[in-house]
Amino acid sequence: MSKKQDVTRRDFIRGAAKVAAGVTAGAAAVQTAHAGPEVYKRILPQTIIGANEKIRTGHIGVGGMGIRNLQIVMARKEQDIQPIMVCDLFPTYVKRAAQLVSNGVGAGKFDPPAETGKFEEVIANKDVDAVVVVTPDHWHTIPTLMAIDAKKDVYCEKPLCATIGEAVALKEKIKGSTQVYQSGTIQRSGKYFQEAVDMIKAGYIGKVGKVECWNHDESNIAGIGNPTDPKPEWLDWDRYIGWTPKVEYNKNRYIYNFRWFTDYSGGKITDWGTHLLDIAIWAMGEEKQPKKVTASSGKLVLTDNRTTPDTLDVFWEFDDYILSFSNRAWSPDWWTEQDGERKRPSPGHGIFFHGTLGTMRVDRLGYVVYPFGANGKAEPVSKRDAVEGDMNNAHWQNFADCVRSRKAPICNIDVAFQTALICLTGKSAYLADSKLAWDGNALKFTGKDADAVKVANDWAYRPYGNGWSLKSPYLPA
Repeated sequence: MSKKQDVTRRDFIRGAAKVAAGVTAGAAAVQTAHAGPEVYKRILPQTIIGANEKIRTGHIGVGGMGIRNLQIVMARKEQDIQPIMVCDLFPTYVKRAAQLVSNGVGAGKFDPPAETGKFEEVIANKDVDAVVVVTPDHWHTIPTLMAIDAKKDVYCEKPLCATIGEAVALKEKIKGSTQVYQSGTIQRSGKYFQEAVDMIKAGYIGKVGKVECWNHDESNIAGIGNPTDPKPEWLDWDRYIGWTPKVEYNKNRYIYNFRWFTDYSGGKITDWGTHLLDIAIWAMGEEKQPKKVTASSGKLVLTDNRTTPDTLDVFWEFDDYILSFSNRAWSPDWWTEQDGERKRPSPGHGIFFHGTLGTMRVDRLGYVVYPFGANGKAEPVSKRDAVEGDMNNAHWQNFADCVRSRKAPICNIDVAFQTALICLTGKSAYLADSKLAWDGNALKFTGKDADAVKVANDWAYRPYGNGWSLKSPYLPA
């Protein structure tokens, strides 16, 4: 190929109402949260917030990422979001969050928020404009559905939900409303991720036939261990379990480690995989559905009590490319020696887009293009100075802007739904231990292995139990 046919980055960048029934009686006590003299009753409808008026938030789940989101909200220089209520099953987390709001972060310092251990009381609070859901994955759906019914906007951490059945219910509910929904898939708001996606779509590395996503961890063989601690007296374990099968309390099933149990999450594929696979399908075309899904997985090394794999490879076959996700829970990304010290040349995760003119690596540090010349070659480029906090701030700014404008955010329900389908078809495939066909219209698995198809569809559409429901009033009687 001649130099005139070579692809350059410069060329491409240049051209390129009522609260849901069933709310507990105790909610009446928190119908109004007094959040300081700057907050007044509004005459305008609830969905219209003035340009100089604060967006008042209720935070459901204030553990690790929940407290981080609270810090991000309060530290924003715009100071246009005010937390007025905090909620968690863990009383210590509730107190910590309330103190954070009162003591201040950066310029943000507000009157003490209302406190509760029941998410339905946050939703019942008529002064809350937007609900922030940062719970374990199996608790993303019901608070979101109830918040939408209550005409409140929602910022919900990724992943969208725990099953494809939940994803369908959420999309139907949110698309039928006028509410703003933002998924916490923050990489969509990263400037280098956006630039990389534009370059892929523009053909900067030619036709892409393979996309590899990976996230690898370093863990000792004991992993998360096998704890036998008794249930804390303050913990309502039945409420935590919610609609999932009843099991005895185990510390690993609670707080951070819930994500390693199939009852509540899907392991790394629905954890970090959501971030990575989201960027992959954004670049390659979100309208596309895979034809087949296959997985190889196992708990091969770790001796802990997790029920998700410690070793996993999933492949999705599309009409024009193959997508993969890989995870090792016990062996990190590659290492190098530098000045006598072991150095990690990557953040332990990434995406490779393999094209006919070169390969692009994308991760939270930025992106790199590695050209090759068999078909002509892309111009080499390296941008590796991204700051993760910039993505968080931009993502929250996008949400705040959309709450005011009523426009769809960058990670709206359509985006979150498509990413959830990819991740959850992968989870279902590894649980079925088979190569499966996927019907993108029916949103069901098909194939010759009837037993495997049944297992996959059963996981994709797991029924709600223990009195909980995807239909109003949602809560047990």
